[in-house]
Amino acid sequence: MLIHGVCCALLTLAAAAFADGPRIIVRADQPGHRISRYLTGACLEDVNHEVYGGIYSQMIFGESFQEPPAKSGAGQGQAVSGMWRIVRRGSAGGRCALDTRDPFVGRQSQHITFLDGHGEFGIENQGLNRWGMGFVQGKPYEGSLWARAEKSVEVIVALENRDGTQRYACCRLSLKGPGWQRLTFALQPSTADKAGRFTVTLDRPGSVELGYAFLQPGAWGRLASRTGSYLPVRRDVAEGLVDEGITVLRYGGSMVNNPEYRWKKMIGPRDCRPPYHGTWYPYSTNGWGILDFLDLCEALGIPGIPAFNLDETPADMADFIEYVNGPAESSWGKKRSADGHPQPYHLRHIELGNEERVDENYVRKFAALAKAIWAKDPQMILVIGDFVYGRRITDPFKFRGAASKITSLAGQQKILELAKQHGREVWFDLHVGTEGPRPDSTLAGMFSFADMLDRIAGGARHRVAVFELNANNHAQRRALANALAIQAIERDGRIPIATSANCLQSDGQNDNGWNQGLLFLNPSQVWLQPPGYVTRMISRNYQPIFVPSQIEPATEQLDVSAKRSEDGKTLVLGVINVGGQACQATIQLGGFRPSQPTAKVEELSGPLDACNSAGVPQRITPKTENWRHAFRAGRCQRVFPAYSLTVIRFR
Repeated sequence: MLIHGVCCALLTLAAAAFADGPRIIVRADQPGHRISRYLTGACLEDVNHEVYGGIYSQMIFGESFQEPPAKSGAGQGQAVSGMWRIVRRGSAGGRCALDTRDPFVGRQSQHITFLDGHGEFGIENQGLNRWGMGFVQGKPYEGSLWARAEKSVEVIVALENRDGTQRYACCRLSLKGPGWQRLTFALQPSTADKAGRFTVTLDRPGSVELGYAFLQPGAWGRLASRTGSYLPVRRDVAEGLVDEGITVLRYGGSMVNNPEYRWKKMIGPRDCRPPYHGTWYPYSTNGWGILDFLDLCEALGIPGIPAFNLDETPADMADFIEYVNGPAESSWGKKRSADGHPQPYHLRHIELGNEERVDENYVRKFAALAKAIWAKDPQMILVIGDFVYGRRITDPFKFRGAASKITSLAGQQKILELAKQHGREVWFDLHVGTEGPRPDSTLAGMFSFADMLDRIAGGARHRVAVFELNANNHAQRRALANALAIQAIERDGRIPIATSANCLQSDGQNDNGWNQGLLFLNPSQVWLQPPGYVTRMISRNYQPIFVPSQIEPATEQLDVSAKRSEDGKTLVLGVINVGGQACQATIQLGGFRPSQPTAKVEELSGPLDACNSAGVPQRITPKTENWRHAFRAGRCQRVFPAYSLTVIRFR
């Protein structure tokens, strides 16, 4: 309950009962600004296969056979798409070739011929970078195969163990007549396997050309949409995001900067969408894209913010707005309905570009897109894909330290002027480094950027958002830096959204340096890393009203953020000890007296380089307790472990 003061005499008498050490002073009777609910988000950008091999339910990697020939497993004179290998049973002889004549999609298809002998000949796939496919015993899997043949032929599809010595399920598919045909199948493995494979074979003389292969769990293993259908999303990964407490998702990052990244290539039947040379993988497909992302966010009940290539045309972006937000009877609304989503998405934010140099060129492209978008939906908030500012800015038109090499916010000022002319609101996305154990100088650079925008806005409505907390690790050191950044953002009060990169990471598949996933996964399990637990701890203990707090004497070892409920009955403290030694501190509450003798405490601590693995997925996890705080005259004491985040919830 709230009270209006603490007796100074009682505080003086009680002081002798507490050992020397820093004091955490909280003034709960002086509520301040509101804290955004959306500071515990994540950024999904397919770094290290967050999508393909990650959240996407497609189990086959290399599904459209676009990779160049495999260097091993093919044999002399054989050509097999890179993620596939030859299967040969008994004395069967055969030939594999990559055919570029009239491929199903992309530039090539896979040709298989059974020549002679007895047994089977064909190809097999073991998923992302051949890490194996996870099969659950007795559960149905569903799939499809696009194929063609000059003569009628029977194709065998099967689920097997990694070396093909055990077959768990199989079925025959009949292909009749020329032309590409879509063959569907269902397979139910008789045995569980965490690292199996999928095979396509022939067992008698004949030839078949394969254009696309798809395999996913049945409804049991996928996320249900709000309309009752099942999305192409791994249910265990989606449930992991829910458990993590994610409150907002951004779909963007460097992947959007690829010249071929266009939203119109991401709609319609996913098996017919064109493959392209992606930022993170040169043989990317569009099987899961922006609209699939929005379906995911809708099913999870959280806001989603997609980013777009800055070179999308104004006409195409106007079409996108009509597709996602237009009425069902509009031209693109009809297309949305035909694609299975009759109701508008009610999308409110779109980001244009990612980590851009905001100069005259950017302003010109942004203005053209913005006018087309606002003409379709005046309420759409556009986010400028800005970058990183490594030094504190004191002069908006003369500074150094920008990663994009700009030295003036003249481009940002022109965008603000454009927004004011049209009566619209714009946001600027800045990224912050959290390698740890503390955020780097880009956090101060971000806040100074916000200060400068306030100075030059001239009345234009604007905000600064942080769509990427970035690091090259997923250990406890990064967890502490993320926590410090989020608490600093809570205290500042101006930042509406903060998301941490990267949302997901496929275990053991880090191939580009970004080793920072919050939620790790493999074909059969998911688990949180320490920064993911930070997200969960802060999200689960969210309270909307900021409460002033400070540490006396000032110390760099401890950091605190305090917030309370609307009714004043709940007070939450987030205390970070970034030092290598435990620290005993006195907690002094002004304007709040706990009505319960215990407080709920969650504490995450561990060595700076500690993280979790598939074998030991709970090495670093929060410890919880009901702490008997023993307040006397508004004070109590607690020891905060080294390298820790402690969240205390008083009632």
